[in-house]
Amino acid sequence: ALFQDDLVNTSFSIDLTGWTRLFTSGKSTVTWSSGAALLTPEPVVNGATAGVSQQVTVASGTENEDRVVSFVTESITPNIPATMRISIGSTIGTGDLFEQDFIAIDSAEINFNPSGLATYWITFSCINDISPGGIPPGTPLYGSRSLKSVTSSLTSSGAIEFSHVWNEDDIRTMQVEMAPNEFSMYFVCQDKPPYKLSYDIDQNQWDFAAVAFGGKPGVWASGNYPTTLTFFQGRSWWSGVQSEPQTFWGSKSNDETTIENELEDLTTGTEANDGLEFSLSKAGRIRWMEGGNNLVIGTNAGEFIANGSQGIITPDDIFVAQQSAEGGDAVNSTIVGSMVMFVSGDGRKLLAIRYQEDQNQWRAKEISFTAENLTQNRKIINIAYARNPESIIWCLLDDGTLIGCTYDPYTDTMGWHKHSIANVLGISVSEKAGFSILTLTVQRVINSQAVTYVEELGSDYMDSYSVIETTSENISVPHLAGQEVIVKINDAQHPNIMLDNNGDGVLNYFEDKAVIGLEMPISITTLEPDYGSQAGTSMGFKKRFSEITARIYQSAVPLINGKREKIRYPETPMGFRQPNLTGDVVVNNLGYNDGSIKVTQSLPYKLTITGLFGKMAQNKL
Repeated sequence: ALFQDDLVNTSFSIDLTGWTRLFTSGKSTVTWSSGAALLTPEPVVNGATAGVSQQVTVASGTENEDRVVSFVTESITPNIPATMRISIGSTIGTGDLFEQDFIAIDSAEINFNPSGLATYWITFSCINDISPGGIPPGTPLYGSRSLKSVTSSLTSSGAIEFSHVWNEDDIRTMQVEMAPNEFSMYFVCQDKPPYKLSYDIDQNQWDFAAVAFGGKPGVWASGNYPTTLTFFQGRSWWSGVQSEPQTFWGSKSNDETTIENELEDLTTGTEANDGLEFSLSKAGRIRWMEGGNNLVIGTNAGEFIANGSQGIITPDDIFVAQQSAEGGDAVNSTIVGSMVMFVSGDGRKLLAIRYQEDQNQWRAKEISFTAENLTQNRKIINIAYARNPESIIWCLLDDGTLIGCTYDPYTDTMGWHKHSIANVLGISVSEKAGFSILTLTVQRVINSQAVTYVEELGSDYMDSYSVIETTSENISVPHLAGQEVIVKINDAQHPNIMLDNNGDGVLNYFEDKAVIGLEMPISITTLEPDYGSQAGTSMGFKKRFSEITARIYQSAVPLINGKREKIRYPETPMGFRQPNLTGDVVVNNLGYNDGSIKVTQSLPYKLTITGLFGKMAQNKL
């Protein structure tokens, strides 16, 4: 069935239940630590491996269907990262059915077909198999790998298509909400009736149709349907009807013990579990709703909470109180920690409303005040929240630009970033093995034709990349036809190549796997510093850094104001890229500018900066 993994305990959230540890006593170890399997192979070349293995029994009828098997890891304090290995065999720890190594790669996936087998073993392990070369004796060489998540699931379910009634404007203004059981998704827009996409896990069957409401309000008609919904206290809540802008409707309380779906029954009454209808007493059109500790309602004029006097809303016990007066746009809201994020009425600002204990009130504040240049002459049309591994609020703008805010809601620490990729049409976030996956609908120009793809924001530092098996110098990447592409082989950068109009190209050399994608440079620019002067301020003075130091963490060496320190050392073995560096990178003899620093990662590798400092002189001439 869909949504079912062949493996159990795929995110190691509590312990290693379901897994058999594979290690050699006194040489390698396998332990559980902080929601991950910590694999520590023997710290010598080609020594003892460390891994975990699990026996898989596939669902009946799927013994000949393709699977995707994947892992996500993190290297722990290595100079030379351990090589990951996926082994699939008829007995524990063996690879007689399939085996592949992944050198200096933190995450990867492979395709596997059981070819009729109903039972086999999948093993994820690591080994130190890279020679240290000329690294001085006594230098720590090898570390561990933290195996964070794995998966083995069907790939053969294929795309499921349904015809729909929406036009482009409907889709642009549509709001979507997942039901609490996660097997139904509801779609609402003003001109068309609400629709539902649902999945029957017992029958392995999808269905898409207009919602068959019980007790549907009489005012709901063509051009006058709800434009927003949410779920709260076991009810569905609907509002944003054109002719009833202040009114919201609640369904009956859902009873999980019955086969009826009370979430789609809006029949009103006086019993505690009956549906209800309520209208705000203040002017304003309801734009969004979100269920948390309270039912939070946003209009174009302010923000309200709704609840019952005993903490439960019923037809005869409901109160609504205005909390703030920011006003919002008709864009989906989302919960981040204890806050509800929503978009301002002009579409340019991202705001957060949360309960303030010292004021005994919900208050809204803007969190995009430091980055309003990103939305100048643009509007936010969709927001999505990714929880893990980083807390990021993604915002899609009306011109197809993707921006994000890395945000810690508990410390109020934030950083905004803009992503220069193709024209983005839509975004959504799904959860997989404990990780938040950002999925984008992207329009690219391939061979002078607009082509639409569904893509995921992956773990590699390229745009629209693919991992392909290579058995010769000849490769084919049709979705990037006619583009100049970046190539990495065994994580080492290969010279860029040009693909022809069919997506075919020729490598200078090949191994078993290549990662191929488009350039996606990373850069940050600091503000002009003001260290003062005899005149009071040094703003406008010419400034010159004689030395800039960037402190980086497990990153490839970046460009600093256009200069790069040497990025390869003689002790690194031939055929392997220079390992990521944790430490200081220094550049010297820089010219005059306004004192700002620009750090750019032009290589397709990670860049994490933990500090910037240096020696600077300034001149008013």
